Amino acid sequence: MKNRLAGWMIVFVFLLGAATAVRAQSDSQWTPAQSSSLDSFVDSAMRQWKVPGLAIGIVRGSNVVYLKGFGVRDIKSGEPVTPDTVFDIGSCTKAFTAASAAILVDRGKMHWDDRVNEYVPFFHLRDPMADEYVTMRDLLTHRTGMGGTDLLWYGSPFSLEQIIRRVRYIRPTEGFRARFQYQNVMYATAGYAVGAAAGGTWETFVRANIFEPLGMNGADFSAVDAQKAANHAMPHLEQPNGTVETIPWRNLDNIAPAGAINAGVRDMTKWIAMQLNDGVADGKRLISEKSMEEMHTPQIVVPQGGEFRLFFPESMQLSYGMGWFIEDYRGHQIILHPGDIDGFASVVVLIPEVHTGFVIFANLDHTPVREGLAYHLIDQFLGLQAKDWIAHFDGVAKGFAAAEKKQTQEEAKKQHADTHPSRELAAYVGTYRNRAYGDAVVSLEGDHLALQFYTLKSALTHFQYDTFVADLRGLGGKTRVTFYLNGDGDVTKLTAEGLEFERVNVRAANQE
Repeated sequence: MKNRLAGWMIVFVFLLGAATAVRAQSDSQWTPAQSSSLDSFVDSAMRQWKVPGLAIGIVRGSNVVYLKGFGVRDIKSGEPVTPDTVFDIGSCTKAFTAASAAILVDRGKMHWDDRVNEYVPFFHLRDPMADEYVTMRDLLTHRTGMGGTDLLWYGSPFSLEQIIRRVRYIRPTEGFRARFQYQNVMYATAGYAVGAAAGGTWETFVRANIFEPLGMNGADFSAVDAQKAANHAMPHLEQPNGTVETIPWRNLDNIAPAGAINAGVRDMTKWIAMQLNDGVADGKRLISEKSMEEMHTPQIVVPQGGEFRLFFPESMQLSYGMGWFIEDYRGHQIILHPGDIDGFASVVVLIPEVHTGFVIFANLDHTPVREGLAYHLIDQFLGLQAKDWIAHFDGVAKGFAAAEKKQTQEEAKKQHADTHPSRELAAYVGTYRNRAYGDAVVSLEGDHLALQFYTLKSALTHFQYDTFVADLRGLGGKTRVTFYLNGDGDVTKLTAEGLEFERVNVRAANQE
């Protein structure tokens, strides 16, 4: 009996080894027919969604099997996209920030559950319990109780340190560790903590410990540096009339660890190979297997619905690890992260089951070509039944547009027509201040009011009573601005985007 068992074990080990060898060989295969098919799919999708330029890199096993640029990096110059064309990777940066923390954890200079104020003493949250117990893990998993605070950085004059110091004034929108809420400022704070723990900055740490070991020589951390590269893409935006135009690069220096990395797909395939090989690159271990597993393990459930319907259309269960979304897609685990910033859309996808990963960059704002192409590739690599993802995401995009149009129509029905402001327009002129977000300045320009917030400026169109509409495109489009009067008829504050701004020197302003 013992000898028979030993014999079966030998056979099992042999078969397992043979299966592993076959698997590794099949993982690295990529045929010319597959390349041709993908080329056709990409060309068709780009035409449908008016994408100027796009780049793809695919890794199977440890091999780069597909690397190609499509279209142009700038519709004005017509210069072609190549695998080395630099794009802003947006929130795909977050995985680099989590990996930086992991390297420090491996070296004993940080722990996942260390309190944040051990590294950033001036970081505080308004919720006393959260302030006392918030950890690095909380920042890296979007579970601090803080809702979106993007107005702190988008176009603002504040440095990252100033932004972190202002967080203490913002009310939480959920209980501490109660719910996933995507949070850029918390991620940037985690990056700041990495720099502090390492005795430098997040940027210098990432370059020395990730970029240089991987050979990501074309990657950088700033829109300023990216635009100095001879081969860089320009961001594009589809205008209301359907034309596609270039727009300026968005500088993200003040939120860098959350979204400021710029790179080409060739460099990104090196990052993907390291992720697929459990922290090892070219035979050298950069991150421990334990820390890699920690980052790729679900840490908090992500509620489905809303915008997540776009990124995860058939997810059975969705979670967030550290720097990665983790999706149960048709019974298969997918690890990925999308990125969006003005004029750019990106996604990095890992499919551990078949030891495959890929990156897609596009130079068009929020284009669904990214999702359509990503799920097309996922289905192909997993051998799943093909689906017309082009039609699916076209329908999703139209659904969002229809819902937005319907909401606008419903709001218009509630409008009180033929009303007028309580005071003459000059009475609304002044500076309005929010302790966290700074100043909003209202001025009188000819026969209308105008609102200046950071670098964003818009005319204020009267809607009803003391409510006006500002068109701040960088903040998602039109938003209502409502002014409030006290018992003396003085304009004392305004609200916009759910925030209150108190007027500075109310009486003095109204006596001028």
